[in-house]
Amino acid sequence: MAARIQSIEFLMQTIPRILTALLLALPLAGQDAFGDRRSRIDELTADPETKFQTLDAMAATLGTHRNRLILLKKESGRSFAEIYADELRRRGASEPAIAEKFRQVAEMVVGTRSGWADPTGLRPIAYIGSTVDRNSAGTFITLAPELGVDFGKRAIVVGVPIYRISATQRDSTGIGDAYVAAFLRQPVRRYDLGIACTVSAPTGSKDEGLGTGRVSVDLNGTVQRKLESLRPFVTGGYTNSTFNNIGYQRPFISNGNAVYTSGGVDYTIRRRWTAGVGGFALHAVGSQTVISRMFSIPHAAAVPGVGGTGPGMPGMGHGTPGQQSMPSGTPTGTPIYGHALITTVTAQDVSDHGVAARMSWSPRPDVTFSLRIAHSFPYELTTIRFGIGLDVSRSLKRILP
Repeated sequence: MAARIQSIEFLMQTIPRILTALLLALPLAGQDAFGDRRSRIDELTADPETKFQTLDAMAATLGTHRNRLILLKKESGRSFAEIYADELRRRGASEPAIAEKFRQVAEMVVGTRSGWADPTGLRPIAYIGSTVDRNSAGTFITLAPELGVDFGKRAIVVGVPIYRISATQRDSTGIGDAYVAAFLRQPVRRYDLGIACTVSAPTGSKDEGLGTGRVSVDLNGTVQRKLESLRPFVTGGYTNSTFNNIGYQRPFISNGNAVYTSGGVDYTIRRRWTAGVGGFALHAVGSQTVISRMFSIPHAAAVPGVGGTGPGMPGMGHGTPGQQSMPSGTPTGTPIYGHALITTVTAQDVSDHGVAARMSWSPRPDVTFSLRIAHSFPYELTTIRFGIGLDVSRSLKRILP
């Protein structure tokens, strides 16, 4: 208990320092707005995913067709940003006005939270994501509204997820753990480097399977590269709570230290269609406290042999998932999250790996539909996720002073 209290105190002292360091790690932008914004337009037109959308946006502000811009590029060999700037100068636009047009075009094109519309500007973030996860353990519905500020290469958001869990012995609805997340993104040539740190507060009910019951932290870094229509990526990170943050929506919450990695490749089929494949792996470190999202308290107390809440109590599993020593009355082959409301297990019981495939469609820049299928080999658990994301940042910006 003393060690746990010290760990919590350490986290409470270090987390604010981590967030401050993340937000101040990169030098302040904005010293060359024109050059930075022009470079952003060049990046968007060099990316097959956003090229034609960017050309359409520039052409619309000029009152012409994108084919004229393509023709001018063929004739002159200059970049689209330079051509656009020259066309605006012919119309009497000043350098600050051209920089503002660059910003407006980038904002029109980049309509998702993962996009960073302007390396020097500041814009509000308002995003609503909803997912439905289905596997053999149950159905998990998530509504995750987020609000924040995008500083260009840095951003910070806060969110309070709302969950609905429907399992064999559980039917619960409520808020999850509120969180704050800080992001850094730095393009380096054709690579995109990113760092994310998320800190959650225990606002969700642990007994209802809605929260971890403690302060949790997730820190990760991502490297990705654009290769025509392909986008390979790799992520590595650390967390002290595992549930929906690695691989798939789990039917349990595991409190304990763990390192993880994921990677894969995304392929742009068409302008608005993307498909991808990849894999994930989680390596737990030390003992883990597992909170089942399948049981309610009355059920756990009523089932013979189920209901342990700590080391040495009935329901505590050991060994590989699906092969633990079972309490009396529990069917052989029951996974660790099927034993009791709360159990303590070894790191091996929680360590996990699997594969995933996904597809997304954006009928418009601020709306995205997605389908994801993930399979965990140790748990023999296949999760299908349907999702929709709505970026209402533009609407929020219009109403702000």
